[in-house]
Amino acid sequence: MKFEFGDLYKFIVSLGVVLVTLSIIVPWLFLKESFDLFRTQQYLETITEVAKIVIIERQNTTAFIIKYIPFFSITTALIGILLMLYGLIKWYQNQLLIDEQNRLELEIKKQSFRDATKDEIENPIENEFKQNDNQSSNLSTFINRYIEIENKVYKQLFDIYKNNYTVVQNKIIAGIELDILLEGNSMFSKDYLIEVKYIKKGFNYGWLKESFLKNIYAKSVYSQFTNRLPNTLLLIIIEDSAYDKEKYNNLIERIQSERIGRKGKDLIYIATKQEFFNYNKDEIQEKINISA
Repeated sequence: MKFEFGDLYKFIVSLGVVLVTLSIIVPWLFLKESFDLFRTQQYLETITEVAKIVIIERQNTTAFIIKYIPFFSITTALIGILLMLYGLIKWYQNQLLIDEQNRLELEIKKQSFRDATKDEIENPIENEFKQNDNQSSNLSTFINRYIEIENKVYKQLFDIYKNNYTVVQNKIIAGIELDILLEGNSMFSKDYLIEVKYIKKGFNYGWLKESFLKNIYAKSVYSQFTNRLPNTLLLIIIEDSAYDKEKYNNLIERIQSERIGRKGKDLIYIATKQEFFNYNKDEIQEKINISA
């Protein structure tokens, strides 16, 4: 589901146009009409006292308004121009994000046409209802282990970053689920979107690229809703028996060579389950490149 802010920014631009128009029309209307300002004293002496009072009051009111019309026009015009500029800039920024999201959606769809990984073949989560009892039992075991790993990672990161970040698990924004979100507590600190993947049997380049693109897409949506551009981390925890350091380093280098995401800010880190949970706090900060 995609949320649009275009109508809001169009309204702001329209409001700016209205204010600029008013800053021109209002002085013109007052200058166009005489409002009895040219009535002579001789004329006033020929009319009734009530009419005389009304005309004099009208003249005084008009004189007061005309005195402040330049201030009104300048202020209204400036506010209108600022609203127009703000609306156009925000619309342009929003449109860039929408264009990026459309591009990423297309890339993700293209990338989803790939070979399935061994984990996906053995644990087809999306087709759980089709499984027999034995397969469902295996799937349930895998899901429980997946949740256990994710919770363990969250607790570890919470312990490290709780002083400088608000560490949130399973946050949903615009239909996008964020496994772990580090929200910087200071104005100038970065937010981090962390996607945790648990791999039992191994994965291929297609799966890695698709997962990485989904993280970049989540970053774009997050930025659109919060006006904060976060860094991202795809954290892959893999069983020791399935880990091939050379193979997976080559896959990461291949991703980097395609210049997907921002260098040094949209990251992938792969670690075996045993080594990651044996790291101390300083080692984890160094490995995932996020300082506490």
